Amino acid sequence: DKSEMNNLVMEQLSDAIITTATQKFIKHNHDVKIHQRYFGLQDVMTIEKDDGVLKLFNSCLSRKIQQRGMKLVHPINDDLNGLDGASIAKRFEFQDDGSLKACCDDSHDDCHDSVLRRNLVLGGVLFVTMILENICCPKYDQAWTAKDLLRSWQIRNDNNDADPTYVFTEGVWDVENAHIIHQSQEICASLSSMSVSSVYTTLVVRKRPCTINTQSCIWKTNHKRVPSSFYTFGDERKDETWLDFEHRILASATISQSVQEQTLGYLTNESIEKAVKAMQIHGFVVLPGLFRHCPQQLNTVRRWSKAVLDDFDRATDILKTKHSVDILNPGSGSDPLSYREMAMREDFRVDLRDGPSMQAVREEMECIDGEILDGIGFKVMSGGEGTASVVIDVAEDTTTTVHDDGPNKSKMLTSLRYNPIILDIVRKVLNPHSKGQNSDSTEYPLYKGNFGRWNFSGSGPNGTPQPLRVGKIGSVISLPGAADQCIHADTPHLFEIHDCLPCHYTNLFIYGEDHKNQERQTGPDVRFDYDGNFTGDNLIGGTAFIDGSHRLSITARLTTDKGISAAGVEETNQNEMHMRIIRPSLQLGDALLFDTRTLHFGLANMSHGSSSSNESGLRRPMLYVNMTHSWFFDPKNWDDKQSIFEE
Repeated sequence: DKSEMNNLVMEQLSDAIITTATQKFIKHNHDVKIHQRYFGLQDVMTIEKDDGVLKLFNSCLSRKIQQRGMKLVHPINDDLNGLDGASIAKRFEFQDDGSLKACCDDSHDDCHDSVLRRNLVLGGVLFVTMILENICCPKYDQAWTAKDLLRSWQIRNDNNDADPTYVFTEGVWDVENAHIIHQSQEICASLSSMSVSSVYTTLVVRKRPCTINTQSCIWKTNHKRVPSSFYTFGDERKDETWLDFEHRILASATISQSVQEQTLGYLTNESIEKAVKAMQIHGFVVLPGLFRHCPQQLNTVRRWSKAVLDDFDRATDILKTKHSVDILNPGSGSDPLSYREMAMREDFRVDLRDGPSMQAVREEMECIDGEILDGIGFKVMSGGEGTASVVIDVAEDTTTTVHDDGPNKSKMLTSLRYNPIILDIVRKVLNPHSKGQNSDSTEYPLYKGNFGRWNFSGSGPNGTPQPLRVGKIGSVISLPGAADQCIHADTPHLFEIHDCLPCHYTNLFIYGEDHKNQERQTGPDVRFDYDGNFTGDNLIGGTAFIDGSHRLSITARLTTDKGISAAGVEETNQNEMHMRIIRPSLQLGDALLFDTRTLHFGLANMSHGSSSSNESGLRRPMLYVNMTHSWFFDPKNWDDKQSIFEE
C-alpha cells in the first residue's frame, strides 16, 4: 500500500534527522541540554496545499522533535533569537544542465526557507530533505554526494540570461563536509515493469562558525593543496586545498554560541574550556557575536566606536592645523610622530588610546565597571582612575558568574573591559594547571609548591589564578588606503629554552563600526548571500593570524634572519607561511582573543566610496583591551610628553 509505504519512509527520515541532530548537539556542547535546543521547522502553511507527502513528513518530524524534548519553532519572520538546528524539505527536478530547481519555487515559500537558513546560529546544523524527481536526466548520477546536490541547487533569476544564484555558498556553509544521512526510493509499479519515480535524500550541512575574507590577501593562492608531509600519520584530512585547511583551522579556533548561551549571555564551561584550548593550540580564539546578542553590549560597542572616531577626526584636524601633519595625505607636510594619545603604525593606520570623547565614555563607565567587578567577586589591587591599567584579583574564594541571573546581570554584560566571559578565559589561559596532576610521580599537585605566593599578602599556594593586569580600551583605526601590515608579534617570548611557555600577555579585539556610514555596512564593501547571511568577503579588512606561530619552533621554521612582510618571505618558507594565514572575517560586536606572541598583521582596507555621491570609504575601528600578568608591563611606543589635545 502506497500510503503505508510513505508513512514508513517519513518515519525513517524523521528518525535519521532526530538521531543525527542529537549526536551533533551533544558533540558540539554537551553542557547545553537537549531540552534547551531550538529546532526550526517549515510552517505547514508554507507547504504547497496538494503536497500530502511533504505535509506528512512535516507532521512526523514535528512530533518526534517534541518527543525528544527540543523546543520546536515555526518561524514566519526574523523575530526570533536563533535556531540551533533546522529542517527544510522540497521537491526538486533536474534540469538539462544538471542543476537542481525546486518544483515549488514561489517567493512566499522560498522566503520562509530563507528565514530558517538565515536564523540558524553560527555552527548550527541544517537538514535538507530533497525529493528528487525527473531522475532520468542524463546529468544525474546515483553516486552524487551531498556536496554535489548542494552545489547544484540554484535559484533562477527572472532574467533567464542572468547567472543563477546558488543557495548554498561555500563561504557560509561547510558544503565540503556535508553528508547524506538517509536515502530511499519511491517505486512506481505498472503491469509491465517497475521503475524509480522519486528519490528521497536527506543530508546535513553545518553553517560555518566563522567566515573567511577571501577578498583579502589577494596574493595568497587559495587553491594550492596542502602537502601530504604536513599531516601526521593516520590523519584522515588529506588532499585539502589551502582554503579548506583555513576553514578547518578557523572552525577549530571559533567558539560559536548556542541559542541558550546567546539568550542568557554566557558561555558554558565546555565552551570556556574549548576557548582556552584554542588559544593554546592556535594562538587565538574567535568569539563571534559575544558583544552583539545583548542590546546593552551592542550599544556600548557603538558608543566606543563613535567616541574613537570622533577623537580621531578631532586629532587629525589639530595636527593639520597646528603642526602641518596631514595623516589623511601621507607625504604632504610634516611627518607624523607618536603622541601621548596616538601612535602611528603605518600610513593610514593609527593606534588611538585617549581623547576627550573616549575619556567621557571611560569616566561614565568607571562607576559601572566598579559595580561589575564587585558583582563578579573581584577587587582592584592597584591602579584606578586615570591610570593606564589596573590589577584585579578575586576578592573571595567563590565568585558570582555571568551564569547567575541576578539583578546586576544586564549591567555585567555592558562592560567591554571587564566582561566576565573574557576574564574567565584569560585567567585560565594565563594560569594553566591541572589540580592533582604533576610532571613527576609525587603525590602532591605542583601548585602546592609555589610557596612564594604568601608574599605581599598573597593568597598562598592554593592554585587559584594569579592577579590580572587589565589595560584601558583603545583602538587601532585602519583608514581606506591602508595596506597589508608587515607580519609581526606584539611581544617577545620571555625565555627561549622552551618551545612555548604559558601565555603572559593577551589582547582582546572587539570589532567596531564607522558610525558615519552605518547604512553602508551592507553595501558593496560587504557581501551577503542569497538568504542575507554574511559571506565574510568585504573590502574593509580585518586582522590575519599565522596559525600556531606563538610557538618558537613554528615561527623559527617559517621565518629567517631577514625582515619579512605580509606579501612574501624567503621562497623556502613562503608556502607554509601563506598556507597558515587565517583570515577571520568579523562583524560588529564580534570578539577575538590572541596570544600576543602570535604572528599577525592588519589586512588592507580597500573600501571605496562612490564618486557620484561624494562618499568616502569605510574606516575600521578595532577596539582592544590588553590583559597581562600583573608583573608584566608593555610600554609600547608612546610619547607621554607630547599631547595632541592639551595646549
